[in-house]
Amino acid sequence: MHKHYLSRSEGYSFVELLVAITILGIVVAPFIGLFATGFTAITAAGQQTTAVNLGRAKMEAVKALGYEAAYNHYITNNNPIQENEIAGFPGYHRVTTVQPHAFFLSYPNEPPRKLELLLINVTVSWTMRETEKSETLTSLLSRR
Repeated sequence: MHKHYLSRSEGYSFVELLVAITILGIVVAPFIGLFATGFTAITAAGQQTTAVNLGRAKMEAVKALGYEAAYNHYITNNNPIQENEIAGFPGYHRVTTVQPHAFFLSYPNEPPRKLELLLINVTVSWTMRETEKSETLTSLLSRR
């Protein structure tokens, strides 16, 4: 009588278990690396999104002041303004600068017109894996 390999009732040998675990490890190892890389990318994207949102919030706050108030607050008083700790966001730093910016418009058959603008730069920086990262937002504010 022949013994059938798959129908025996003795169980698995130690070598068969080692082979099965090795094959499982070879198949699962790339997926673990994939999940780790994905987690790192998601974390980095979340930090960058937070930085951009912090920059947008500050940009909107400066623009909400209006031209005259922003000019007086930033240019005549304290420019640039550096925030080393942003409330509720540890590890993020923000620098806001406002500068006068002249822009000339020219149309055919008309003399050039000078626009007085404020150039607003908001830079948010943070540290990710011992590397300094930053996002800079730039906008213009005009008299109304």
